Amino acid sequence: MTGKAVVELILSLGGQKVRQRGSHVQVRCGSCQTTVPVHAGEDLGKRLLRAIERDLEPALGAGWLRRRR
Repeated sequence: MTGKAVVELILSLGGQKVRQRGSHVQVRCGSCQTTVPVHAGEDLGKRLLRAIERDLEPALGAGWLRRRR
């Protein structure tokens, strides 16, 4: 899953883009915030995807990323 796809998914679930600095996008969902690297054509690693999922779990619920793929 690419960083761009993750950001689009978060935005479709009600998140908002806070800012972008270079290739890193900060997104916020409720009171939770995380940073997603968006490098063209590169898939994010499993550990990074899990960290992003864990950061936003309080706002989006457990397993929100795995259900949406």
